[in-house]
Amino acid sequence: MKKIRVATMHHNLNQITGFHNHVHGFFNDNLKKSGDSEEIDNNQKNWLKQEYSVHLPNQLRKSVFLMMFGHLEENLCLTWMQAGKPDCLDHKQNGIKKYKKFFTEHLNFELQNDSAYQYIVNCQVIRNSIIHSAGRVSLMKNQDKVKSIIENSAGCFEENIDRVSITNDGISKFQKCVATFTEKVTVAI
Repeated sequence: MKKIRVATMHHNLNQITGFHNHVHGFFNDNLKKSGDSEEIDNNQKNWLKQEYSVHLPNQLRKSVFLMMFGHLEENLCLTWMQAGKPDCLDHKQNGIKKYKKFFTEHLNFELQNDSAYQYIVNCQVIRNSIIHSAGRVSLMKNQDKVKSIIENSAGCFEENIDRVSITNDGISKFQKCVATFTEKVTVAI
């Protein structure tokens, strides 16, 4: 049964990644078509180039990032339920932090050295910035923490004009960390 759950989780996560790649390919196709078109003037071509190569891919990465969080939280909840709903959730926390005692006390994980877990925790801070302030770092209560994560992320996040965004490397790393960590949690039960 665990193998089926793990395979289903990976399949669902891969569907989200496939959606990203399909839509990103659509952007690239349209960028090429607009660049080759003789019916579009240079001002429109420049605008479309900015849209299809910068703005829309950024919005797509944010959307996929949030979908992956939904996938993660769904799997954490289902795994906790499958474990018999042990009384160990921290309802004062959100997202992955809500399950920390479940991981450490029920599953006996040592999270301080778990790089996938640590990256997901940092991503949750970035996710909260995207959700609660449209990515505006200066509007966050914990803006120093957001800036520290951006600076120490090895190119996974960027700040541009006071807005945080996730890079291609960041979304790829997040997908891998979610896959690794959700599998680890599922197998541990």
